[in-house]
Amino acid sequence: MEYLLNPIHTRGTSDLTAGTLQSEQVDVQDTHSSAVVVHSPDEALKALTSKPDLPALEKTLRWLNSSALDRNGFNILRPGPKATQILFALVNEIVPDYWALLKEEAIPGARRIRKYLLQCLRSTGACGAIVSRLHFQISELKSQKGMKNVRRETKIQPAETLIEALEDMISPAVFLANLWKGVQRSALTLTGATLVWKEVISLFGSGKLLSLVGELGHILNEVRSDILASSWIGQGSQYATWLGVNLSQMIDDLKNWEEVSARKPISLMLGKALTMGYAVEVVEAAYSRLLCGEESVVQQCRAIMQDLHGHEQKTLLYSLIRALSNQQVDDKLKHLRGAAAVISALSADVPSLQSQLIQWLTGSSPEAVGHSHATRRTVVLSLAPSLNLIKDALWKALGLFSDKLFIKHAPILHQEVNTQILLMLAGHVSLRDSGSLFTVSKSAVYLNGISNHLAASSPRARFLGMVVGSAISGLLDEPDKQLNFKGEDSENADWGWYKNLINMDDETGFITDIRPAATAAKEVTKPNVTKQFMNAISNNTSQRRCATPKTNSRIVKIEELDESSESEGDDLLIYERPDFDPSDDDEDPTLVQRNKPTAPVYIRDLLSGLRDTENFDKHTLALRSATSLIRRKAAFGTEVTDHIEELGATIVTLKDRWELDDFTKIRLQTMQAVLVAEPLRMGQWFSKTFYNGDFSIGQRVSILTTLGLGAREIAGVGNDDADITGTAASINAFPSQRLPEKLHNQYFLEAAPMNSLSTRLERTMIQPLAAAAADKVTGPNALKVHTFSSRMEVEKKRQKPVSNALAKIVAEGFFFPLTGQWQVHTQAFGNNAPQTSPLLLSHLLKTLSLILHAAGPSALALPQLTTEFWSFLLNIRSSSNVTDPRVLEALLFSFLTLLDVNVESQRRLAEEHAKELLETQEWAGDVLGKLGGGDEEGERSRMLAAGVLVRCREVVEKYQRLLMGDLVNFV
Repeated sequence: MEYLLNPIHTRGTSDLTAGTLQSEQVDVQDTHSSAVVVHSPDEALKALTSKPDLPALEKTLRWLNSSALDRNGFNILRPGPKATQILFALVNEIVPDYWALLKEEAIPGARRIRKYLLQCLRSTGACGAIVSRLHFQISELKSQKGMKNVRRETKIQPAETLIEALEDMISPAVFLANLWKGVQRSALTLTGATLVWKEVISLFGSGKLLSLVGELGHILNEVRSDILASSWIGQGSQYATWLGVNLSQMIDDLKNWEEVSARKPISLMLGKALTMGYAVEVVEAAYSRLLCGEESVVQQCRAIMQDLHGHEQKTLLYSLIRALSNQQVDDKLKHLRGAAAVISALSADVPSLQSQLIQWLTGSSPEAVGHSHATRRTVVLSLAPSLNLIKDALWKALGLFSDKLFIKHAPILHQEVNTQILLMLAGHVSLRDSGSLFTVSKSAVYLNGISNHLAASSPRARFLGMVVGSAISGLLDEPDKQLNFKGEDSENADWGWYKNLINMDDETGFITDIRPAATAAKEVTKPNVTKQFMNAISNNTSQRRCATPKTNSRIVKIEELDESSESEGDDLLIYERPDFDPSDDDEDPTLVQRNKPTAPVYIRDLLSGLRDTENFDKHTLALRSATSLIRRKAAFGTEVTDHIEELGATIVTLKDRWELDDFTKIRLQTMQAVLVAEPLRMGQWFSKTFYNGDFSIGQRVSILTTLGLGAREIAGVGNDDADITGTAASINAFPSQRLPEKLHNQYFLEAAPMNSLSTRLERTMIQPLAAAAADKVTGPNALKVHTFSSRMEVEKKRQKPVSNALAKIVAEGFFFPLTGQWQVHTQAFGNNAPQTSPLLLSHLLKTLSLILHAAGPSALALPQLTTEFWSFLLNIRSSSNVTDPRVLEALLFSFLTLLDVNVESQRRLAEEHAKELLETQEWAGDVLGKLGGGDEEGERSRMLAAGVLVRCREVVEKYQRLLMGDLVNFV
């Protein structure tokens, strides 16, 4: 116990025996412990600031905890000058000095003292002291960031200790509930309690603590490379989940929920938490019991929701819809009806919420675009109990459907979503009031909408107009008078699917229908979200804490053998020497590993190995086997199909924990294998993930690279791409100085395959133009000598036709999801969207160009793709990012690819895209005149601009008469 003693004075020990020294130390300890008497806050403060030993500290903390029950005298939980001094002493002196000691389970009383300390710190004053300490630690580490001769370990340890103490302090799910109870007990009036609670809200609900711990964790990671993970308090999603779990506990403890004053602390904290940027995580945890199908909490959740402000109610409602759509269920129809019951129960008889639901469906920039069809069907079904709401939503959807500007400029994805909602609403109205639907069909708005769609230049828009007219006419008109559009569009699968939307007979279910299947037969007592979150933060904390490795010494038993015993084995057989094992060469036999992992043979084993980043052998083996296993399993069975999205999410979020040399190449090949296994489904999933996922720039670049390479492989032209998917591809293509090796491997190598492909296609498209120009310079064709080859040689050089499976799904699976989501995100976030950065924007343009080139002229939706892509490029041309050399080069490459793919349809370009063609020609000429040569980037951009200009002039000169009218209007 010598390490528990604090020396009072020093003197020589040469004249003292060991027994005398030991007895003197014991006497000092006993005297110091017995001298500590705490009966007042001044004595407690004096004891804490005088470096107390463990018994003295325990006495002081026990007295401080007992003072929390006093409502008239001193109370450590009540804000005051003396309480503030004591709490600052606990945070600034006791925690840095004693926290590591109190974590040792072998020390008697350590757990009890730590419990007393945490109870004192769970107060509003302690939270303020911790925030001040965090600011101090951040400033200390920043001030010594550039000083190499100063030992910063002394500054790092207090910061890590403070974060660990803070984690243990706020980790309980009842932290906020107990904090509010303490505020109520310590405050003399309700007004005082409200003011103190607002301070708590500003600290925890606004994300102030989140930002401070995140900044401190970032600084610690820069200083110490051996810190494995940051604190969960500094990670937004986990912190928001913790906040939601605490709010859920407060809702559970709410007894007199009918009173507004009882709900006010919860509604204030919830309203502030929704503004942090992680509203979905907060709602999923706070309303976890409701999301698990418990009807008993509906009234509480509804009352708290009505206490919020209007914009907060909107955020909560939209986040709840997102949380319901994220649930994984077996019976999707039952869950759909149950989710509609939840939304209907919360919004019933609340006009503001009902109007927000209609706005969610039919707004000019609706939230419904970013959700699945099942989610939109759920929201429509939630409005079904009120016929008036269904009618209002139908008229608003119809008004948007008939708008000429919406038809001409809105993304095709937005128009398709609005059409689906319109048909579902019309189906509900027809079931309950067919006369109202007949009135709608005869209205000027409906007739103008059908006419405007049929007159649209986009084939997809015309398809949507035909299917709406045919579906509504099929419900109201006689068979011989129904609208019947005969053609190719009426025979595909989309036509039947859209027409069936109006015949859906959905009924609102019960809230218990969303209950998980495992708990459907019994009463749900507590959602699993609290337990899952506590396990997650405990795992995060254990990974973050870097304990000093201990060397385990093992004593091997040594026996002396008698020489006479050797004769006993003369009659034994002599076996041959076993096969050589490299692990047998290890000097320490305890380090030899015999239980080596084997390659996974099932997808579930593959997922387990990819997620187990702690086991190096298992993780790397699963990573290297992933591509071949996915491609092999995709050929038969449904194992890959059942786990395809889970595989994609796991691989996209995979990090190079062990810094493997070929990690980037392996992950890219695995993502490509996932995409090729289910092209249509995963093409849409990767496109949605690129915009909506919370990923880094490198991960987004890898998603775009996967879409480009996967599209080429599906099209049958990706056989030559294998040599450029490695890490050594296109190293010299970087425009300026090369980044450090670590950053270079993280950001640039993800984009290397796409840069190599775009450079290769540039040469392919420019070479015929250069050859034609050189041929014109040599003289007239009549004076040239032509060489004729035999038929056998021509047939030998001719390439065999390749089946292009991409041409059938390129629009729905790859192209329209990328362009449609781009316009939605730029309208919502403007230039603040991460996708508008020059690196991602240039990579997005190259990806779309490669996808279009891979689909080729044989694409079924080439006219639609041309219209959408040309409009997209002209919009990018007018943005501020076009001044960046990377964006300009990618934009010119996209224009050249667009014109090259349509080289066999130049007449259609002249007829349908005359204005765009002339605008592109004029802009390419201006770019060619402004760009200067001399460097590699400038020459490449000039070459591309010249190629675009030549292609445009070919169309203009060939169809000059056809373009004359448009040319006059343009000039």
